[in-house]
This record gives sequence, C-alpha cells and structure tokens, in this order.
Amino acid sequence: MDREAAFRVTPPPAKRGSISVSAKWLYVKKNICHSNDIIHHNIFQYTKRAFTLAEVLITLGIIGVVAAITMPVLITKYQKDVTVNKLKKSYTTISQMFQMAQNENGDPSGWNFDFTGSDDTNASLSDFINTYMIPYLKVADNCGTQCKRIPEMYSFLNNNPFNTTQHYIIFLQDGTTLILSIDSNKHAVIIHVDINGNKNPNKVGRDVFTYYLNTSKTITKQNFWGLDGNFSNVSRDFLLNDGNRGCKKNSLGYYCGALIQYDGWKIKDDYPW
Repeated sequence: MDREAAFRVTPPPAKRGSISVSAKWLYVKKNICHSNDIIHHNIFQYTKRAFTLAEVLITLGIIGVVAAITMPVLITKYQKDVTVNKLKKSYTTISQMFQMAQNENGDPSGWNFDFTGSDDTNASLSDFINTYMIPYLKVADNCGTQCKRIPEMYSFLNNNPFNTTQHYIIFLQDGTTLILSIDSNKHAVIIHVDINGNKNPNKVGRDVFTYYLNTSKTITKQNFWGLDGNFSNVSRDFLLNDGNRGCKKNSLGYYCGALIQYDGWKIKDDYPW
C-alpha cells in the first residue's frame, strides 16, 4: 500500500491544538502528510484580495464630491421645512389669540388702534397688548419695553437694521418671541414673531415673520399680514414684488409669511432664502 492510500485508510486525529481537522479536508487537499505534521500546511488559510490604497482614495474622493453636492441641498431643505412648521405654529397662536380676544372684546373695529392722540405711545401700546393680547397667550415673560433679554439689533430682509429697544417684548412658553411696535402712521400694531427665540439670524423672512393689525385693513382669521381686501384676491406677484413690504431682498420682507401661506405653506425656489 502506498503512503497516500495508507493515510486515507487511517486518517489523523480529529483535532490538533485548537484546529479542527477532518479526513475529508485532507483528502481533498491531496497532501501526502504524516499525521503528526498537519498544522504546517495551514489548510484553513484562504487567499483574499484587498483594495489597494489608490482604490480606497478614489472611492473616498467620489463619496466626498457627492456629499459636497448633496449635503447643502439637504440642509437647506431641512431648514426650510423647520421654518415652515414653526411659522404655521406661530400663525395658529396668533389666530387663536385673535379669536379669543374678539369673543371677549367684540369686533376689532371697536378696538383702540388709534395711537395718534397719545403723548406716550409706549404706554398706549402696553395698554393695547395687555388688553387684547396677553390674556390670550401662553406667556413665559411679559418683558415689555427696554427688555434686556433680546438682541438689540435685528434686520429686515434688505439687511437694514431695526432696533428692538423701543419695542414691546413678549416671550412665549413655546420658545417664540413677539416683538411689537406701532407703525409710523400710529394706526396699527406690528407684530414681529421670532420663531426660534433669540437664535440667529434674527432676520425678517428667515426666522422673523411680520403680522400687521389695524382696522383700516380687512382683518380676518386668514389675514394678519396687513393686506387690503380678501387674502384670496391678492396676487403672488404682489407679495413678492411690492416695493416696500414685498418678499424680495431689496424690501423689508413683511409679506414673506403671507407668501409662504399663499404657496400652500411651502418655501418655493424663488423665495429669497
């Protein structure tokens, strides 16, 4: 009997050291081997092909290029979605406040929106806010004027600054901030809502949206933007391109909230983000 045949008849032990070995494996490998020197054949060692350094670097480069292209788009979309959701929440807050104030104080036509005869407009504004607004809001801090808890300077959409020191400040329990003032004609109350509190950018059209209440406009539950007539009769072009309040980068941006509502609570591609 030759040596290989003898090996098949009498296979080596099932285990040697920590390696399990079967006669089948030895037979397939067809190594003529003494039963006492199996380990040196490394029968469980298989050849594996690894990526080269160049291949790894090329792959990482491709991933980096794709990420550089897609990440800004995804981040911007996320920021817009968050902005719209917070704006809708603030709109609901103002709507509920407005409705409850009417239930207890009657139609807004009987409210005192005329501040022309007041020697102290801050006091008149404070009286208005504490009569028609504060009782119907979930207030965390009724900070008033000269409030030190808010950044002194905000900006309009056209980057012109506005100073908050003479504005009436209210912090709500949901983290939003109301920045209130009387308009230049002293016939309206302007409500800037900072939807993310004191966090940047503190800019109208980005994280600050403007509501406008007076009796010379048609104030309804769907129209707090200071618009003439019914909201449904206002054109999108007007909301974008009105010379003073339009939602464009060379205007104040007062109508940006109205534009988002007009577009079905979406920030479209031509929005001045």
